[in-house]
Amino acid sequence: MDKIVLKDDLLLAKGGERFCFIHPEDKLKIIKTLKPELKIHNQQNELEYIYYEYLYSNHKIEDLLNIAQCFGWVDTNYGKGLMIQRILDYEGEQSKHLRYYLRNNLLSKQQEEYLLNDLKYFLEKNLILFIDVSTVNLFCKRISEKDYKLVIFDGLGARRKGIKLTFYMKSKLFSKYKIKKQWKKFLLNCAKDKSYQ
Repeated sequence: MDKIVLKDDLLLAKGGERFCFIHPEDKLKIIKTLKPELKIHNQQNELEYIYYEYLYSNHKIEDLLNIAQCFGWVDTNYGKGLMIQRILDYEGEQSKHLRYYLRNNLLSKQQEEYLLNDLKYFLEKNLILFIDVSTVNLFCKRISEKDYKLVIFDGLGARRKGIKLTFYMKSKLFSKYKIKKQWKKFLLNCAKDKSYQ
């Protein structure tokens, strides 16, 4: 298989450890790569892939509509990259982060409550760990002119390899505790964004 060449004009976002590129041959996918200049990594791609494999072995993909799909590995000029679904609005435009909607007061109180309740129910029902609960780690996808859906794009599973990730995947009790704990942090982050000026 040929190496995929990722160029600067395809760069969609930069995180602390990774770059996020639009796939040059498939605009419906993105490729996450580790930043080559960093000497130490938490191996976020590996962690994310392990957690996706766990989710897919326990759930049907069609039941996981609040998270971006994972399509596996590709070889790129930045090294091994993880292919993920690109989140687009119904008319084909790039979806915006939840932070954008909160800071610009673009959701009604009813819309916001519905979206948060829907996401909370999804996480609790499926025991999905949204660990890095920044509001830039999920998109507010427009599914019609007036309707939205929150889709987690980053921050699933664990922050680093270790025994905690195993506990998350083996213990329902531990997962439920962690989901509640992180949800409180997520709501605080939402409140901060709403009060941002």
